[in-house]
Amino acid sequence: MSDVESRAALARLDDLAAGRGLDLRANVPLAPLTTLRVGGPAERYAEPATVDELVALLDAAAEATVPTFLLGKGSDIVVADAGIGGLTLRVRADAVQVDDVQVSAEAGASMTGLAKRCAREGLAGFDWAISIPGSFGGAVWANAGAHDGQMADVVRSVEIFDSRDRTRRVLSADELGFAYRDSRFKHGPEVVLSGTIALHAGDSRAITALVDGHQARRRATQPLADQNAGSVFRNPAGDHAGRLIEAAGLKGHRLGTAMVSGLHANFIVTDRGAGRAADVRALGDLVRATVRERFGVELAYEIEFVGDWAEVAA
Repeated sequence: MSDVESRAALARLDDLAAGRGLDLRANVPLAPLTTLRVGGPAERYAEPATVDELVALLDAAAEATVPTFLLGKGSDIVVADAGIGGLTLRVRADAVQVDDVQVSAEAGASMTGLAKRCAREGLAGFDWAISIPGSFGGAVWANAGAHDGQMADVVRSVEIFDSRDRTRRVLSADELGFAYRDSRFKHGPEVVLSGTIALHAGDSRAITALVDGHQARRRATQPLADQNAGSVFRNPAGDHAGRLIEAAGLKGHRLGTAMVSGLHANFIVTDRGAGRAADVRALGDLVRATVRERFGVELAYEIEFVGDWAEVAA
């Protein structure tokens, strides 16, 4: 889409939003809304508080042919210094409903909050989710996992919005295309609105102890006090990305405003108030090249680089 076409599409979106009572804002800074605290502004931005409002915004964007990006809790992403074009949605729809051993959650529900709720309810099989800092929708999108658990183990159905025909529908678990840190949602125009997971009954105190143990381990081994986006690379088969990076002598290595964490080598942290997304990407690429040269292993990014990275391509 050319610049002229993009501007025309945004104008259509603005008109549609005004006519439908949808609250849009322009040029909203995104860095404070991400865990890495880097990146530029959203060209258009909204915070839908309900699933119906989310659908209305997605529908307007589809009608106006404006691309959309779902921000969630802002973890696991690096927003380009130039920002994100089109419409960025920070989903606030976060209702949770428990029915026996089945739990339904809207896309904006906090994974850590959901893990704690399940523990209180005596629902086992979701304790691992305490280590996922993002939203339920984002976790489905990425098939997020930790401590030998993942979304593919528990998700039974997902309600989606399809921008191609602007419809809502429900998909069953076997339609979701789950793979290691992957799902169908990474490869198409469908957006997760809500979903249902199936757990099993357990002892609330025992589950809470598991949750507390996971939290303690995470605090001890990950740079949670520093600005980071989570694990930078996926673990290669039979190994750990952090081990390879440390063995390559890169722990603590700095490039501009970004540094490989001295606590866990599979994390990149940024300088407070001065971080640049370009430094994060350049450091990540340096890490990949070094590990490839030293060990013949091609690390795959787990974090997502979003927005306008034209300056990198150039």
